[in-house]
Amino acid sequence: MQFQVRIFNPSTGQVSERTIEANSADDIRRDLARTGESVLSINRRRIVSLSTNASFNVVLFCEELRTLLSSGMSVVEVIETLCDKDAAPSTHSILLEIKQRLLEGKTLSAALATHTHSFPPLLVASIKASEQTSRIDQALDEYIAYELIGRELGKKITSAAIYPSLVVGFGGLVSLFMIGYVVPRFSKVYEDFSQTLSTSTIVLMHVGQFAGDHLATFIFAIVMGLVSLGLAYRNGKLKLFLLKFLGRFAFARRYLRIYQMSRIFQTLSMLLKGGYTLSDAIPLAQNLAFDAELRAQLQGMRLSIQEGRRLSSAFVEHQLTDNVTERLLQVGERSGDLPKVLDIMALGYRQEVVRFIEHTTRLAEPILLMVVGLFIGAIIILMYMPVFDLAGGM
Repeated sequence: MQFQVRIFNPSTGQVSERTIEANSADDIRRDLARTGESVLSINRRRIVSLSTNASFNVVLFCEELRTLLSSGMSVVEVIETLCDKDAAPSTHSILLEIKQRLLEGKTLSAALATHTHSFPPLLVASIKASEQTSRIDQALDEYIAYELIGRELGKKITSAAIYPSLVVGFGGLVSLFMIGYVVPRFSKVYEDFSQTLSTSTIVLMHVGQFAGDHLATFIFAIVMGLVSLGLAYRNGKLKLFLLKFLGRFAFARRYLRIYQMSRIFQTLSMLLKGGYTLSDAIPLAQNLAFDAELRAQLQGMRLSIQEGRRLSSAFVEHQLTDNVTERLLQVGERSGDLPKVLDIMALGYRQEVVRFIEHTTRLAEPILLMVVGLFIGAIIILMYMPVFDLAGGM
């Protein structure tokens, strides 16, 4: 169990707060009494799971932190101010932990690093670099812009997937209703002249009868599947699975790589602006690549740079660029403004991904609609085929 303890040290006259793990409050009092410290208050701390980062808004935290720092407050004063705000228990718990680390003399980056599930390594690295120049607000500006760009691209992808998902989902529900409820009732009508039914209609009737007998099981399986998808979406596993699945198709593989490269270039630009060397920035950017081949190429590029190769040559050697980006890198090397060039490269790749999403959406929506319509129409035609045969024989 963890306890939030307020302690008075008679030798220094200071009051501090600590988070202590122990079996009981009495154990804490006995341990502190041996060191000559007095317990002013002790409260059991509720443990909040941060594995999904469901309630802590990192971008909002960065915006508030930047605003308060720009007003002239110290970092400790800013965190204390944020702690005093009305906030969710999980957020308040994280802020108290950060405050305690700061009071112990740790830097802000070190305090944030204690909550790796809440604060991305990229944010921690940016703040750590900026602490050497006392420009934390600038690092926060860079990170906020970085996250907003990433979220905007993510929203475009999500919006593009909504309509096809609705079409497929609604079509699946209609098909399940027809096969599990309507078809079994038609099969009873056709029992007397089953010998005259076509093979396709007989197969449909058998499938419908099986679905009707196990309809509750099918509905339960669908509900559990939707719940599992929701949980997988929240912990990020669904996104990773979909990215790997799409990576198997040649038409999508290229654009998935471009998407990764846009994020990597933007990350490198942000870290270089914060004072990182390219060799130190690459490992952090490398974590954004979900493709093993791309990660290996980035690692090889880093080794080439450490051996003294030019950046543009290292990119070309490891197949991380094309003619346009190679020329841009050469311009950045000559001008010395490599972060700006990397921003331009990231923007170009981002625009290419957006165009691909828009074109694919315009093509996929009518195709999916036709496929679902044809499937439902085929079920209806097979159900009424015996009626057409009887009408034609009269």
